[in-house]
Amino acid sequence: MRAVAERSRWKGEEVEVDDVVAELARLHRAHRGDGRGHAMARTLNLIVAPASSVASKAVDDALAGLGAHSPSRTLALCRHGSDRLDAELVIECELADAAGRVGVCHDRVKLTADDSRLEHAASLLAPLLLSDLPTVLWLPEPESPIPDPRLLDRAQQVLVDSTAGDGAALRRLGELTRSTRVHDLAWGRLEFWRASTAAAFEPPERRALLSRVARLDIHYEGDALSAGLLLAGWVAARAGWHPGTLERDDGRAGVKAVRTDGGPVLLSLVRDREARGCGGIEKLTFRTDTDEVRIGRGAATSRLRDLFAEALQPMPSFARGYSDALEAAAAMLDR
Repeated sequence: MRAVAERSRWKGEEVEVDDVVAELARLHRAHRGDGRGHAMARTLNLIVAPASSVASKAVDDALAGLGAHSPSRTLALCRHGSDRLDAELVIECELADAAGRVGVCHDRVKLTADDSRLEHAASLLAPLLLSDLPTVLWLPEPESPIPDPRLLDRAQQVLVDSTAGDGAALRRLGELTRSTRVHDLAWGRLEFWRASTAAAFEPPERRALLSRVARLDIHYEGDALSAGLLLAGWVAARAGWHPGTLERDDGRAGVKAVRTDGGPVLLSLVRDREARGCGGIEKLTFRTDTDEVRIGRGAATSRLRDLFAEALQPMPSFARGYSDALEAAAAMLDR
């Protein structure tokens, strides 16, 4: 089936939320009555927290490809300095051009407001949420404050991406996972490495090496230290190692850990500026006094658009093992 993209828009300045609700209803009525055969298809409410100008393009890119995978009622919050509420509404449709086919549509609401209004974002959005759908809160910059903490009460799940940066977001996410389910895109990108590591130690003779590992080297992309920390945290949690404090020195970061038998393990994170790794990771090497187990990325890739749609779904399997890995990674930063 070929499809024809179509959009309906409305913009308003200095509006009230009741105006937004009324205009959205009007756009829906216009679409239902145009005789072109389409239906609204929404699987969730997606609330997007305010993002800086640096992150706004990534937000737009992710949302642009979302409709076909996880159509949603998207409620994007933006910040400006003026004492008013501005709104932009979009209904996006893929209308089938073949007889008997039904096209699908979903809607997006962008609310731009000053800080005093954003502090009451949960109340502002309440009339726009579809009550029969799950709600996901997306934090494009997980280290940034949530404008209204009550948004966490509205959401069944929080979506983040902790990949970029030096790991500062991991501390905050460690606290967040204690009260809500977190789906971290960085965790999804590390799926290849977790599966490959588990497979590498599946043979009994390999598993026996774990009790003698003295060093783990993780090579990561130039700005993906947090991905390396998260993977190191997963290994430590699975192996029962107790990590110490992260120490950094000219592109290298190291953590001294203790095995279950009391023996020492060095977790070494090495930055590779030229790497183009999968999920921010280039390779892992487990070393004992006499043996080593190497895990390379091979042809592994990360598909951000599909991963983004997958992370939006309320599947517990997406976050399996995440909280333990995050706790271990955050502990390396907390002391």
